[in-house]
Amino acid sequence: MGVIAKTSLAFSLATISAGIAYYFLKQDKKEKIPKKWQEVGIVKKLCIYPLKSGNRIELSKAECTEVGLKQSEQDEPVYQLKDRGLIVYGEKDCEFRTGRTYPKMVLIDVGVHDVDHLSIDAHTMRTLYVKVPKKDENKETKITVHRGEQIVGVDCGDEAASWFSRYILEKPSGLRLAYHDGGERRNITKTHKPLLDYYLNLGNESTGLYSDLSSIMIVNQQSINDLNKRIGSGTHASVDNFRSNIVVDGPKLAPYAEDDWDWVKIGDVVLRNVKECTRCIFTTVNPDTAQRSSDREPLKTLETYRLSEGPYKTPVMGINAGVRRTGLIHVGDTVYFAKNEVQ
Repeated sequence: MGVIAKTSLAFSLATISAGIAYYFLKQDKKEKIPKKWQEVGIVKKLCIYPLKSGNRIELSKAECTEVGLKQSEQDEPVYQLKDRGLIVYGEKDCEFRTGRTYPKMVLIDVGVHDVDHLSIDAHTMRTLYVKVPKKDENKETKITVHRGEQIVGVDCGDEAASWFSRYILEKPSGLRLAYHDGGERRNITKTHKPLLDYYLNLGNESTGLYSDLSSIMIVNQQSINDLNKRIGSGTHASVDNFRSNIVVDGPKLAPYAEDDWDWVKIGDVVLRNVKECTRCIFTTVNPDTAQRSSDREPLKTLETYRLSEGPYKTPVMGINAGVRRTGLIHVGDTVYFAKNEVQ
């Protein structure tokens, strides 16, 4: 074998070995749940957003599943709504639609009517009753979301399609509604490769249903308070502008302390910080009025001091977390954090 061939072979083997080592290092890091925890505050607020870009439901307690929060059986015994379990998509292009383009979506309320039906309401619209669709009865669709990722959804039928088209587009057709039955986990291996290469703790097991990425999003109330101080006389933001699942607060909690929470523990629930949460124009939409701020706040101020160091240089607030241990979370529960234990 020639020198060049030997060198090429050695390089290939080294590359493969490095890739294998990287893979196992990444997996190994994820699985080591810390034993030592430090108290940082309490759960101030719990929210789910049953419809992606729809209105929030504030909960006193929530079941934390692998794909995100959902209502507890004690609060809603007949059917439990899940976070981002419904999504609006285009009838022709099968691409998702959100409040980034259609701010009025934030005013759509989703509730439970009975064991088989959801109720959906919006101002000026009659209540829509949607039968929870099943794969063997309804059409399945691959819906294109961020970065070209396709997520399977079960279509909710023509009546729902007409309702959402009339409310959002003020047209008789054009949009449809889909439901995620939780049966198929997302695969972001190809579509999110730049993120996966940079964030070593991010993986398919960290994804939610129709969330932008992870199953849980956490915001620190003190970070929002500091942001509003920096905004000054501009349009102030509430914590709800950032559409988080868990809001943490406490008298000793410092702004942006969440950046350093490698792990978060609440009761029996253990969460893994997989990346900072990048922010977009949606944060400028008032969650209670659907009005977009005229001064681009709070995004404008965030851009001056809180930019991601990852592949996409966008503003950040809060953290994306994957669920490593499921359980029940209550408002008022103590929140603990831990640094990653490297062995």
